[in-house]
Amino acid sequence: MPYQVETSTVPFLFVTILYFLLLCGIGWWGNRQNKNLRDFFTMSGSAGAVLSGIAYFSTQYSMSTFMGVPGSIYHVGYAGLSVSVPGIAFSMIIPALIVGRKLIRLGHKYQMLTMADYLADRYESTAIRGFLAVLMLIFLVPMMGAQTIGAGVIFTTYTGAPQWVGIVIMGVTVMLYCMAGGIRSVMITDVIQGVLMCVTAVTTFFVSLSLGGGLEAINAKLAAADPNYMTFPGHNNAYPWQNYASMIVMWSFFTIGQPHLFTKFFTMKNYKTMFKAVILGTLGMWMSAVFIEWCGVTGAVSFPGIEGKESDFIVPLILQGGLPSIVSSLMIAGIFSAGMSTISSLLLTTTSAVSRDLYQRILNRNATDEETMRMSRIVTVVLGILAILIGILKPGSIFSIILFAFGGLGIWAAPIVIGMYWKRTSKVGVYVSMIFGEVLYFLMLTKLPGLSFGFNPLIIAWFATCIVLVVVSLFTTPATAATLERHFGK
Repeated sequence: MPYQVETSTVPFLFVTILYFLLLCGIGWWGNRQNKNLRDFFTMSGSAGAVLSGIAYFSTQYSMSTFMGVPGSIYHVGYAGLSVSVPGIAFSMIIPALIVGRKLIRLGHKYQMLTMADYLADRYESTAIRGFLAVLMLIFLVPMMGAQTIGAGVIFTTYTGAPQWVGIVIMGVTVMLYCMAGGIRSVMITDVIQGVLMCVTAVTTFFVSLSLGGGLEAINAKLAAADPNYMTFPGHNNAYPWQNYASMIVMWSFFTIGQPHLFTKFFTMKNYKTMFKAVILGTLGMWMSAVFIEWCGVTGAVSFPGIEGKESDFIVPLILQGGLPSIVSSLMIAGIFSAGMSTISSLLLTTTSAVSRDLYQRILNRNATDEETMRMSRIVTVVLGILAILIGILKPGSIFSIILFAFGGLGIWAAPIVIGMYWKRTSKVGVYVSMIFGEVLYFLMLTKLPGLSFGFNPLIIAWFATCIVLVVVSLFTTPATAATLERHFGK
């Protein structure tokens, strides 16, 4: 790191240990409340508006929001920040309007617990359940690993310890309270973490203004360094219009295809709860993202010259340089919250893919809920260890890893949305289109970037997937009348 700011390790460790003990205590309490598998994975559909709204936004806004995105914007300027506001405005509203109402009804009536439960029932296919479960392992485990990277960065900044220490501590803490309490512990800790995230975002922004001499002085220095920091397409042409449009569409629409967000609708009590949760969640997302991501712009003046992935340090540096150690440590808990709120939902969702979708529904169909619950706890530990290893290896920046995983799962918005509104959508169409879409997405990321025409590969891959899905469905057999009646009514 090019910067080392004087700080005290003791207050940081004191606050961090207390915070992690609190979360583990909530996990222990949640374990005592769970009566069955449905309780463990969806709270039996009993979550109210406050719990649902804050948990949704806390899950969606991850360590990337507090470290990866500000680190990326650090190199770009205001063009990077401009993605936040329009993307935030619709990132919870669109999924709620398009799929939320029907998912709440189906989840309550047929006791669906996972995204694979919905798709397997809609398309009468166990193979689709298995296919999605495998892809969830491929994409969600790296996304979990990306969250732990931020913990390593924070521990290094505040204690000088190797990054793996923070990664292991965070990973083990999340494993413990997920393994114990399931979704109840995850959502209750999400509420605490969501409040901390908002407080941290606002505080960090005003600290960054103070360090930079005020917004007017910061803007003047940025403009003097490079006028492109102030406008599109940003420094080094980082945000051409295709990239800008891609980011807005991705964060506002493709959350529909994210299993850890999709299943939040199964936890909600009813439609009225959902609409209240949308208002509360949208406000939380706006406050936390806009202020913390703005710090990527303002921090470029106070801490210039940070290169590459090291810019992920920018938010801890601002807090470390502008606040007393004990206050700074409290704010850092907000950054931990961003990662832990997401990794806990990812961990629980991936656990459900293995224990519910693969084990109970495919490999051992005679397994009881009690056996599946025991399996879930073992799987949680194994997946948590894998996520920790990915965090230690750090194959890319926080933002780049999350972007990769988000895109791979975002393609599943095609069979979800089209199948929810078009009766003719067929099982064969889903197989063919999803294999085609995932392969195309991977090729555009690695071998054929020119096929994306400057857009994020997810956008092009998804549109192509939709076309293939519709065409193949027109020539193949749709679901039976009984299934269509369940999903569309008489």
